[in-house]
Amino acid sequence: MNTPGPDYDFPPLKEEDLPLIRRWLLEPHVSRWWADPPRATYPDDDLEEYRSRVRGGDDPTDLFLIRRGGRPVGLIQSYLIADHPQYAEALAIDEPAAGIDLFIGEPGEIGQGHGPRIIRSFLRNVAFVRYAVALCVIGPSGRNARAIRAYEKAGFRYFKDAQVPDEPEPEHLMRIRRDEL
Repeated sequence: MNTPGPDYDFPPLKEEDLPLIRRWLLEPHVSRWWADPPRATYPDDDLEEYRSRVRGGDDPTDLFLIRRGGRPVGLIQSYLIADHPQYAEALAIDEPAAGIDLFIGEPGEIGQGHGPRIIRSFLRNVAFVRYAVALCVIGPSGRNARAIRAYEKAGFRYFKDAQVPDEPEPEHLMRIRRDEL
């Protein structure tokens, strides 16, 4: 599934990127799925979780910009499932796995076919290398048909619904193995 197209890279998120992240989080196409509930403002205090991760806080989730041709277009985060015990218990995966979550923040980049290429590039060049696992999972809302389709095009396959603590609805859990790239 090597699709020619723009080069993507994934530099670690920096504190100076947070105003851009705030702008993206307020975009309706992001807020609809990323914020619970969707919001019209994103005060600085609400960005503290991102700021803490960037500064090396207690949360081991890694944050990266998604750049297309050197221009920031979105955010992707990755983590070892085992580093989040409640989440790991809810997912009940029987082998070490990484997880990813992402959004394309720039409205003009939506619907252009970037999602699957971004995901495959990130998995190949970052997630599977960084975490030394053979499995990666992603858990969109079962109502997010656009995301599910992009994940399927990237090679992810549905394997179960999982009710995660503090989430209003089950995650539509999908997985991909490193050897499927």
